[in-house]
Amino acid sequence: MCKATILLIVGIFAAVQAVPYTYDAEYTWVTGNLSVAVPANAVIGGFDPYGYYTYVGRVAYSSNILPARVVAETGIAHFNTATISHKLVNYHLLVTQSNVTFEWIRSFDGYQEKNAISVGTTGWNERVFICRAKADGGLLIGTLFRSKQTCIIKSDDLPLRQFDKYETLVARKNVC
Repeated sequence: MCKATILLIVGIFAAVQAVPYTYDAEYTWVTGNLSVAVPANAVIGGFDPYGYYTYVGRVAYSSNILPARVVAETGIAHFNTATISHKLVNYHLLVTQSNVTFEWIRSFDGYQEKNAISVGTTGWNERVFICRAKADGGLLIGTLFRSKQTCIIKSDDLPLRQFDKYETLVARKNVC
C-alpha cells in the first residue's frame, strides 16, 4: 500500500511538472516565414544594428514560447532564452486589430504593467512578456520573465545583456 501511495504521489508530481507551453490567444498572431509577405498591419518592434526594422514576433523553442525580433528582409526571427540566443525561420507575427492599439511604455524591475502583451508560457507555466531596450546599436526586442525581473537581450555574437529599465509592449482597448 505504501509503495502504491508513493508511486501515485510521484506520478501526480511528474504530471504537474510536465505542463506543456501554451500560446497566448488574446491577440492576433499570424504565421510567418521568408516565403510569406509581412502583413501591412504587423507591429514594428524596433530596429537592428544593421538598420533593418524588426517586427514583434514569437517562436516555440525548447518547451517555451519566446518573443522574437523578426527581420522581414532576411525572414529570420532572432530570439533568446535567459542564457542563449538563436534564430528560426518559422515564427508568428503580432498584427494590429481594429479595437486595440499597441504601444511601448517604460517599465522596470519586472513590474507587471497593466495590459502587457504575453507571447505565451514556458514549459514551467510562467508567462513570457515582450520587452525592448537600446543595445548593440539597435532597439532590440527581448524576453521578459517576471521571475528574472529584467529584460534579457542577446544578439548573435554579443554578450547576454540584462536591463532593469526597459520598455514593455502593452495593449490599449480603443473606445468607439
